[in-house]
Amino acid sequence: MAPVRRIEGRNWTKADVEFYDIEGCRVAVKTYAPRNAVARNTLGRWLIRREAAAFGAVAGIPAVPRFVSRIGPFAIATRWVDAVPLREHAGGLLDDGVFDRLAAIVDDIHARGVALADLHHRDVLLAADGSLYVLDLATAWVLGSRPGPLRRYLFERFCESDRVNLARMRARFTGGDPAAAVASVSPAAAAWHRRGRAAKGILNRLRGKGGS
Repeated sequence: MAPVRRIEGRNWTKADVEFYDIEGCRVAVKTYAPRNAVARNTLGRWLIRREAAAFGAVAGIPAVPRFVSRIGPFAIATRWVDAVPLREHAGGLLDDGVFDRLAAIVDDIHARGVALADLHHRDVLLAADGSLYVLDLATAWVLGSRPGPLRRYLFERFCESDRVNLARMRARFTGGDPAAAVASVSPAAAAWHRRGRAAKGILNRLRGKGGS
């Protein structure tokens, strides 16, 4: 079956997303199969396994697209949602209530023992009726049923990172001050965020990616 649409990954570390219409239902398939053998058998396998685990942990949260299945070692399928990324609203301002709702969604995800770890406006979708959806759990950190001290520590730090990224997103799309928004979360969260941004900048240069 041929996909009705395909979005190619932005670089070698990103999966392609293919869309299929199956019995009146549109499904999104995230796949590393088109990547080279090294990428798909290392990064691809690892990220697909992590993302499938994260979807399992947050199953039932309405703002997360329903997980359909894992398709072999390199792909997962989820239900498609009729919504557009927040980044497409960059030319205008959004109501602050959008981000109050997003904060509640992020709290629900954290309560399931999942930290998104890289919450980004590309991965938050806004539907015409105001519904919000959070996509892309590839970098999510799942706490697990019996976490040790280190895993719990990292989970808490990644949750703080989610709150910082949410604050920055709120500022960006409501006309606020991003620096003040980051500082308002907590000094520790702001420091963790700065270190994470520095590490991400190094990674982006290594993979030939521009600014976020």
